[in-house]
Amino acid sequence: MNRFDGLGRRRLLGSALALAAIGPLTSCNGKKARASGTPAGGRTGRVKEPVAFLRTSWSTDPFARCSYSYLAPSPLGSRARTLLAAPVAGRLHFAGEATSSGAPSTAHGALESGHRASTEIIDNAEAGEHVVVVGAGFAGLGCARALADEGFKVTILEGRDRVGGRIWTRQLAGVPAEMGASWIHGSKGNAMTKVLKETGDPSYTFDYDSSTGGDEDAEEELARYEERLEDVEDPDTATVASVMPRKPSIALRNALAINYACEYAAEPHHLSVTATLEGRDLKGPDLLLPGGYNRLIATVRGKLPVRTQEVVTGVCYDTDGASVTLESGETIEAAHVVVTVPIGVLKAGTINFEPALPATKQEAITALGAGLLDKLWLEFPEAFWDPEVDVIEWYDPRNPGQWPWWVNGYKVFGKPVLLSLNGGDHARALAQASDDDVVDSAMTALRRMHA
Repeated sequence: MNRFDGLGRRRLLGSALALAAIGPLTSCNGKKARASGTPAGGRTGRVKEPVAFLRTSWSTDPFARCSYSYLAPSPLGSRARTLLAAPVAGRLHFAGEATSSGAPSTAHGALESGHRASTEIIDNAEAGEHVVVVGAGFAGLGCARALADEGFKVTILEGRDRVGGRIWTRQLAGVPAEMGASWIHGSKGNAMTKVLKETGDPSYTFDYDSSTGGDEDAEEELARYEERLEDVEDPDTATVASVMPRKPSIALRNALAINYACEYAAEPHHLSVTATLEGRDLKGPDLLLPGGYNRLIATVRGKLPVRTQEVVTGVCYDTDGASVTLESGETIEAAHVVVTVPIGVLKAGTINFEPALPATKQEAITALGAGLLDKLWLEFPEAFWDPEVDVIEWYDPRNPGQWPWWVNGYKVFGKPVLLSLNGGDHARALAQASDDDVVDSAMTALRRMHA
């Protein structure tokens, strides 16, 4: 799906979870969350009160600090990704979706980057050497698995108390609620599809055109402005907003939120034109995983041991070897170190590199944005919305772009659950909000759309 097709297909959907809650509307801090207001009669049925929820707050997660990367305006353009991916001193390597030029901001891009980093080492090292991998998401596990299969000694360090990184499958209403990646984007010829086949799990072909509530006039208006993107002289430094009206209509603001903030996890004024052009063309339908993305993580990991709750604070390297320092004070020596942490962590500088990373590497980190896309899952006693569509769009003239896009879990899983997304500025506005306020905000949108 390209930028003219509504919600895009390159999203990690997002990524890890900092604030999550599940139970009889119990929040992560144990307080009871409420949904305020009086339900109104709707087009399909009376809006019900939710019985449980799950939410994410990526920007407050110290091991993510964002959902996934995007290209900000920069003279580097898409070279920022190749510069970030380049090894340093032949001993320090980088992987993760932010380093993927072919499939940036996707789970399969992360997996491919791990394979690329492992090849760098395999081609230039001797089997049996010790490699430390920082991070146990698809990039880290994919890299470690390939190295271990070639006879290398591998130590995997993960700051969280679980593996998966920005893949995290939880349960809501007895179905997998993906807190991070949800889709396999472009399933034909996709490395992730191969992993899915290994699991033997089923998949659900998602139909973005099976939707209700969309504003076709606004989408057509957006498409007319987007035609100007092709004529931008310097797409690396120009923003998407540069071709849009200075004061877009309310309807156009909503369309921009769906097509950009909920696609790239960034607002048009933060996003370079090149960001809309990078990556390989996606082929084949997008798939949801009724068995859960965690099954794919487990397949890639195999029997690899992972040291969880091991926070890396420093990395030292030179042409002779490398080492990592842990928060506990322990130092681990290795021949190579592979860093797979998200771009948000690299930008935050919580890992000290000694010597400092080369200027070109630091420029690449600066040029890549740390996008934000947050999710809210709601479970209801029964479905009161259109049960036949995959997508429900919402256009709120009072606050265009907030809660604009919903996935109908009833059609996918046969359970009364909804998933909604906020990206960019709307996600940041809610990131620090209480569970009560986030659920109230979403329920207000549901009541208004069914009034």
